[in-house]
Amino acid sequence: MRIVYIIPLLFLIPLPAFAEDGTTALGWAAIGIGIIANVPFVIYNRVRKIQVIGSNVVRELASIYKPVLNAHIALNIIGYIAGAAHGILLVRYLDPISLSLAIVMSVLVVSGLLLRYTSSRNLKVFNRLMHGQALLALMLIVLIGLHIATVDD
Repeated sequence: MRIVYIIPLLFLIPLPAFAEDGTTALGWAAIGIGIIANVPFVIYNRVRKIQVIGSNVVRELASIYKPVLNAHIALNIIGYIAGAAHGILLVRYLDPISLSLAIVMSVLVVSGLLLRYTSSRNLKVFNRLMHGQALLALMLIVLIGLHIATVDD
């Protein structure tokens, strides 16, 4: 079962091959960390909600929710910081795609943090709606792809 925690780290192995300098490495690190932070978390949540699997498995998955959520948040913040540093270092090349990417990343990170660390019921409902939007996640993926495709070499 512990091998499951190591497999996402394999996404980081090709990073040096893509990195021409430190700023490029920060961009690829942000992408790799984002994949590690979100893909296993989404899969975990989908499996956790399946009623077909045994009740012992569901109970065990429910018992590790807080640590998995905390890892998801921590990795997303690290990826966000790497992406922000990448953007700040390359601010002279700012284009509409990069600016849109920064805005979507910021909205998702802020709504996720507010969802986790606020106690107001109304704010939680709003942030759950905002953070859980599949359209925002899709927009983030598309913007990352456009950002990579339009980079001037």
